[in-house]
Formats: sequence, C-alpha cells, structure tokens
Amino acid sequence: MKYHQSTQRVSSFLERCEKEQLALPENPYDAMKEASEALKSCGGKEKEAMEYLKKLLGGGSNGNKRSHDNDPQGDDYGEDEEMPHHKRIKLAEEARDPPARCPENQKIVDAFIEYGSSQLERGHTGKGVTHLRAAREIRDYDKVIKSAYDAKAIGYVGDKMASQVEQVLRDGKIHDDSPDLNVSKDYKHNEPNIVHDIRDKPAKCPENQKFVDALADFGEHQLQYGNTGKGTSHLRAAKELHNTDTVITSGHQAATVVGYIGDVIADKIDQILEHGKIVHDTDYSGSSSHRVRGDPAPIVQDLLDNPAKRPENQKIVDALRDYGDSHLRGGYRGRGISHLRAAREIRNSDLVIKSAAEAKQIGMVGDNVANKIDQILRQGHADSDEDYVEGEEEEDEEVEEHEDYGKPHGGGKMPPLVLDVRSHPASRPENQKIVDALADYGQKCLEEKDTGRGVTYLRAAKQLSQSGEVIKSATQAKKVGMIGNKVAQFIGETLSKS
Repeated sequence: MKYHQSTQRVSSFLERCEKEQLALPENPYDAMKEASEALKSCGGKEKEAMEYLKKLLGGGSNGNKRSHDNDPQGDDYGEDEEMPHHKRIKLAEEARDPPARCPENQKIVDAFIEYGSSQLERGHTGKGVTHLRAAREIRDYDKVIKSAYDAKAIGYVGDKMASQVEQVLRDGKIHDDSPDLNVSKDYKHNEPNIVHDIRDKPAKCPENQKFVDALADFGEHQLQYGNTGKGTSHLRAAKELHNTDTVITSGHQAATVVGYIGDVIADKIDQILEHGKIVHDTDYSGSSSHRVRGDPAPIVQDLLDNPAKRPENQKIVDALRDYGDSHLRGGYRGRGISHLRAAREIRNSDLVIKSAAEAKQIGMVGDNVANKIDQILRQGHADSDEDYVEGEEEEDEEVEEHEDYGKPHGGGKMPPLVLDVRSHPASRPENQKIVDALADYGQKCLEEKDTGRGVTYLRAAKQLSQSGEVIKSATQAKKVGMIGNKVAQFIGETLSKS
C-alpha cells in the first residue's frame, strides 16, 4: 500500500511540475525519474524539490507569463506559440464550462471554441489560444451581443474577431480561411517504450485484454495532450494488468492484487466491466461526481479517504456514501445522514455483508438502510423508484445533527445538488435536453418539498450528464444512468418530444 501511495504522490508532484511549466523530459519515464529523484534528494519536501528542478531543468511559470494588458485590439495570433499543450486543452475546457452568462451569447461562445480547438489541432497555436480566450470573455459578458460593434467592447476581441462574431450571428459559424500547417506531432513518432511493451504482445490473461487496451488508449491520449503524470500512471497500470496471471473481476480486486492501481483507476476498471469502455474520468478519489460548491462534509471525506476494512464491503460503502451525500446536498438531511452513518459502520466492520439481514447486525443499519443494501447487492447500485411512493407525503428521517455532516442547507438558496447538475454542461451535447428536463423536474419537486422524488431525478440527471454515450432510448438510459422505471419512462417521454 505504501508503495502505491508513493507512486501516486510522484504522479501528483509531476502534474504540479507541468502546471509550473518546468522543462521536463519529453519521455514520460524520464520525467517520472527526474521527479522521483528530486523528491528523494529533498527528503520528500515538494516545495524544495520544485525549486531544485527549476534550477536543474529551467522553465517555471514566472518565466513564461505573457501580458495582454497592452493589447487593446486583441486578434494577436502569434504570442502564445510556447504555451504547453496541456495548458491549451485546459483553456478549452475552461471556456466550455460554465455556460454563457447571457444564453443568447452561447452560440457565439460555442462557435469560437469550435474554431479555436480546430486551429490548435491544425497547428495554429496562437490563433487557437486567442480564440479560446475570447470565447471565455464572451461567455462571462453580461450583455447580449447583437453586432460586431457590441463584440468589440469585450476583452481579446479586435476588428478581426468582431467580424467573425458577425459571421456567427449571420451564418451560425466562423468561416475558416487558414491553411493547414505541416506540423510534426512528436507523440506520433516517439512513443515511450512502455507503449511498445503493452502493444507488442497480448495480455498474459486474455480476459484482461479489454482492461489493458482501454487503459493504454486512455494513457496515450493523456500523453498526446501533455498530461504526462496522468498518462504515465494509466500506462503503468495497463502494463501491470498486461503481465498479471490473475483474472481481474473488479476494480477493488485489481487494486488489491496488481501494482500501480489506486481508487481512480479501479473506478475505470469497473466502468470497463459495466460498459465495455471508460465512459468518464473521475474528479476526486473514489467518486465521479462533479462537486462545485464547497468541500465534502467531513463524514463524506472520511469515507473517501479510508477504504473498507473488508474489501468485499467496499462496493456497499461507496454506493451508500454516494447516495447519502446526494441526499445531504439535496436538502434531505435525515436520509442522507442515516445512510452515511451506516456506510461508516460497514466500512469499519469485520463482517462481510452478503445480505440485508447480515447488514442489520451492524450498528446504524435499520430497516430502510438494510433494504437499500439489499438493492445494492441485487442490482449493483443504490438508485431506484423505491425511494418514493406516488401520492404519499414523505417525512425526513429524524437524526441528531453533528459537525461531521456539514452545515445544513440554508432556506431560500438553491441546494448544492442542483448546483452540481446545473454548473456543468452534459459531456455529450446531445444529452443536454434530457439532463435539463430531469433537473427541471427534480428541482421543482424539491421546491414543493417532494424531496425524495426530487433527489431521485437530480441524481439521474447527474449520471446522464457525465455519460459518454448519446442517450437514444429509455432502456439505454436505464442501463447507463442506473435509474428506475419511472425515471426511465420520463426520459422516454422527453425523447419522444424531440
């Protein structure tokens, strides 16, 4: 375990080095070696190791800052050629999220992002970065843009871009007159040795080949976009799975028996088992949830940081934690707290839970939580229509408040769960209509104090928002979103109106 933790720490430190724009070696193995040796020579002190690498390798964010303060006209396409690739990708992601302050400007933002991203792909770095920055400024602008004249009041928008805004308003897109560049992409010509080790021979256990291929593809993609730490960690995990004699049947099993696999990669292995591919990346250890307002409640963070005493119980702990956290953030504190407390007790238990009856032998597990555990064991997740009954007025469970559960949601404000859903566009734009419909209905239920139903629909909205698949039917949504029959029927009706 300590060995895995040290590997994750080096990967994390390496990502910090990239953010500081250090001149790291192109080869991921060499970059990892430099980072490891720097940490070792500085006794594990990251700040000192960072300074050591700055002196050794050169670079650093202080030496690469560029100012736009003296560029009132914008449209300067030549000044960002040295920006690292991963910085450019991050800029594109920031421009996409959150949506435009004025919905009427969203089509302009989308057109500038599409154009800027295409310019980066074709090698026009300065032009691509400048358009992405303009997209971000337009996104944050609080007035409706109706003409080129209006656009010129915005930072990074000069005469050229103002005319492109006119194009978008008139034609819906920016017309591209840029020639292709003959740009050499090093990652295509100089793959690290670890990729050849994985690709040249099949996995020792044929049953593990799907994990090897998916993780290697993901790792190479990260290297391609300059995310050396994340790319290397996934490639190393793929290599360990490639060489193991053990047939992998779950993420937790992989983390136990195979090197270089922590919670994040274990989650991806579970995704591959369920969907045949990696459908989304994780934001923080053990959870794929977007969290946009505040830190997790202390009990949630504790459950994220400390694994179950018995690995066989981890799936139940994770499902109860995610379910309880959603209800806590949706204003249904009683139900949220009761499930989180049960998750903590099961996490600390020596008893392997195989049924609801066995679960009730553990403290804090009453009838409602036991039924939820039975559902998790039966179908693999905690979401269903069993959480509310049509026409039945619900009462929140009474529990004693404690600082472990975080501060109660203040009345009159939008609950954090709603903000979690609203603050991120769907991973696939085609799913946005479904996500919005679910979120609208869920929020309406919360406002009408129909909390159980509201949280159920909002959780479904969050699941589908993060899905990498385009939802075309209620049946598909039920599988991908881990939802019940009533929510699936609602999605089917929404799709039929399209």
